[in-house]
Amino acid sequence: MRFEKEALFKELVARYGMNLYLGAGFSVYAYNEDEESLPLGDEINKSLIELFSLDKSRKTNLSKTCQKIKKDNEAMLERILKEKYTVKSFDREYLTITRLPIKNIVTINIDNLLEKVYDDPESIVNLSDTTIYGSLEKEKVVNLYKLHGSVTYPIGTKMSFTEKELTDLFVRDRGVFETVSFKLSVAPTIFWGTSLYDSNTLELICNSEAYSKSKMQKWIVIYPDEKNKGYIEDFEDLGFNIIEADTKELIQYLGKQSFAKVLNDKKYIYREYREKFPTNYICNELKHSGVRRPVVDFFAGAEPQISDIMSKNVSRISYFSNALETILSGNITLITGIPGCGKSTLLMQLAFSDELSGRKFWFNSIIKQEAQKLLKLVEEDNNVIVFIDNLYSNIDAIQVLKQANNIKLVVAERALNYEYVKRFLNISSDRIVDISNLDSNDIQVICKSMNRSSADAIDLMRENENISLLEIVFFVSTNVIIKKRIENYIKDLSNFKDKDLKIDLLELFTLVNYTSYCGIPCSMDMLYFYFSEDINSYADILYALQKMNKIIVESRENDENEQDYMIMRSKLFSEKSLGLIDGRTIGGVLTRFLENVSAQIIYRYDIFKRRAYDADITKKAFELKSGIEFYEKILENNKSPYIRHQYALFLQRKGEYELAWEQIDQAYTESKKKIFSIANTHAIIMFEKNMSNKVNSGTDSTLLKSTIEKSFATLEYCITQDVRVNYHVLTYSRNAVRYYEKFGSDEYTAQYINSALKQLETILSSGEYIFRGTLKELMNLKKELLEIKEIIG
Repeated sequence: MRFEKEALFKELVARYGMNLYLGAGFSVYAYNEDEESLPLGDEINKSLIELFSLDKSRKTNLSKTCQKIKKDNEAMLERILKEKYTVKSFDREYLTITRLPIKNIVTINIDNLLEKVYDDPESIVNLSDTTIYGSLEKEKVVNLYKLHGSVTYPIGTKMSFTEKELTDLFVRDRGVFETVSFKLSVAPTIFWGTSLYDSNTLELICNSEAYSKSKMQKWIVIYPDEKNKGYIEDFEDLGFNIIEADTKELIQYLGKQSFAKVLNDKKYIYREYREKFPTNYICNELKHSGVRRPVVDFFAGAEPQISDIMSKNVSRISYFSNALETILSGNITLITGIPGCGKSTLLMQLAFSDELSGRKFWFNSIIKQEAQKLLKLVEEDNNVIVFIDNLYSNIDAIQVLKQANNIKLVVAERALNYEYVKRFLNISSDRIVDISNLDSNDIQVICKSMNRSSADAIDLMRENENISLLEIVFFVSTNVIIKKRIENYIKDLSNFKDKDLKIDLLELFTLVNYTSYCGIPCSMDMLYFYFSEDINSYADILYALQKMNKIIVESRENDENEQDYMIMRSKLFSEKSLGLIDGRTIGGVLTRFLENVSAQIIYRYDIFKRRAYDADITKKAFELKSGIEFYEKILENNKSPYIRHQYALFLQRKGEYELAWEQIDQAYTESKKKIFSIANTHAIIMFEKNMSNKVNSGTDSTLLKSTIEKSFATLEYCITQDVRVNYHVLTYSRNAVRYYEKFGSDEYTAQYINSALKQLETILSSGEYIFRGTLKELMNLKKELLEIKEIIG
């Protein structure tokens, strides 16, 4: 083996970690279902030419062969590629890479070798596919960028096998190119298993602005063969240091270096819990770790952290004992309530309490791969409790953990999201603890712990039916209502002047509010890409953040990460802020974010995308024309029916029913009528579109009512098929009332009224948990429908 600048490589890896950029040559010791080595480019090329009866005399390379086949037989090509490149087994030497300090892996391979390696029980590190999760800068997570697609992606997801397709991707989506180039430029990278056919892409990356700025060293692996000697000079011209080695030889070499972790003896299982989940396994080290802040920060609205919970100044509310009893008496418990009612605080108090024995793990954010590792780790332990906040954001992990009989699950989520999450839980009402309703005794206890009078707080609670605990505590702590504080803050930011400031503070405030609203913190990398045209370095971002350190704070859930993650003081604060910031500013942030920040750089992209393009926010952010441009821009790279769903809702809320119908009908068709939230909106827009039409004749009236009947039929189908019955019954009942208001008593009215009443009665008498706001509307609709029934006889 020959390794140029070996000492420099070791020094840089010890300081920065390392990246891998992988081509087909890396996977030569992996085997498919037929126990064949995964074929290299020339091998698969010959096989495809033979299989598809192509002209052998033309001597096309793999790129050209695939381009030709895709014109007529793309589906068949992808099926064959999946069969050939799905890994069944691999050489155990590959497990060595899980001990290396790898930050990012970029691969142009479509095989699942890396997924198999990191899923192995020997691996203490998780692999995070950025196409799904975005960028996770966590201590025991390696980010994976699969540029050509993957055999692991759903059927129909395109895979590419050509240099041209990757180059086209980089040109079409600059965000992907800039993200990959940036990530590779922050640590020494080994380009491994690539060939001369990949030179165009390598040249693009090596000549990128990110590499030019960083001047980070890079190495490329050349297989030690006489015929490869001629390529060395070409790669040296691109700035590569050369490693001449076989794949297995290099893996073994890297595993012997001082920067490779040594696997620990598994004799002490609880030590292994701590080592594999250092920020989640509740033990003395975790209880006393982290930054200790004044408890007044918590009372002023910041999200709870461990030091707050361990402080005697944060009192337990009366719901603590109710929740404790529920946990002890069953395997799953849901803590729910209105925004800001103290769910996260109560969950942490329970997790860190002495009343619950056994091994306990607490998560604010957990991906599926981490859940699978945890499941294997504790499979022989019969006394494990896992606490998970933000259930809605961590559904994939919950699906894994709920399979285990030896794990008690305690989860927290807003009551507003209960209709969505309940289908994943299969939970009875006696396993749900709703902490929405405030108790004056609790307020007195909390105020006493703050050395404040409770009189004003109790008055505020009685005057405002839906006020949250957070709002009351904030008022007691600061003597100001949250809304007023935010209004003043926005005004101050708008007027702030500083000649050294390169970032608009109101724009920064809006950006972090937006990402917090979407359920994720804003990483420094996200800020860097967003403000790339305005700044010279991270220092410019840090300077701006220092001006706002009382309102934008570091996320404690990301303590083990290697970069800062910024959030608003609380989720409720971010939602109230977005309600007060002017729409033009919000629209500017959404547009710039879409242009500058690629999905692969967004922390927990799987969470972010659920609310990022919601009509709830775009309705305020955009006028009709700019909103259409925004959604059309998204659809260029993301044609998901969920995007069209929100696009349709935006158009509906702007009163453009014809345009809304085009989008929702396409989304309904693309989803094959199987996504019930889309079906519900399809029925609503069909109903509203026809209800707004003027009737000019009896024939028109018959046709109109017949079309409206289809919208009711769609809702009836949703009610019988979807677990979110309340959601669909509310829509059905509202529409039944509106139908009567427009048409009075006709041949359809009694049918709709009676059907709605029957469905309402079924829900209200079921004994299932219903959020109080939903329950109130259901009761009001029942009353209104009964009055209509009495009128029409």
